[in-house]
Amino acid sequence: MIALSRRRLVLGSAGLLMAGAVGQSLLGRVAFALPQPAAMPENFLAISRLLTGIPLPDPGLAQRLHAALRPLFPQLEHQITLLGELLAQHADLRGEALHALIERQPQRLADLYEALMSGWYLGVVGAPTKRICIAFENIVSYQLVRGSLTPPSYCPGEPDFWTQPPHKENAHV
Repeated sequence: MIALSRRRLVLGSAGLLMAGAVGQSLLGRVAFALPQPAAMPENFLAISRLLTGIPLPDPGLAQRLHAALRPLFPQLEHQITLLGELLAQHADLRGEALHALIERQPQRLADLYEALMSGWYLGVVGAPTKRICIAFENIVSYQLVRGSLTPPSYCPGEPDFWTQPPHKENAHV
């Protein structure tokens, strides 16, 4: 057993306090040294608003999606501009007509459209054999129905809530 005198306790406490202060100072410097995320190109945000129908899509998801698309599309900014112009020219098209128009475009442009939609609505980007998950609970699919549904892995009630019959006013039957 270690004999703990008052002097050892005070010196040990002072040493821990000093180590904590120095560590906090070093961590603060490291945090300030981290690079800040790059500003999102306005054409990327504009096409994202157009494709999602959301005036201000999640900024964190936008950053991750843009970063995930850069290696897949070397000329990303130019292709986004082309896709934006195409969609602006055919703003009246929806559903199957829009899908048919996209299929008639050059393959890289059609791939970009698919990657953008997949990234925003499903939270995954990439080729079918090399998918990258960039988001889950903040994807557009869940944002559109958040008033009535929760993401699939989130429990909507307390533990064992399913063992009790639903309240009459909440029953959907």
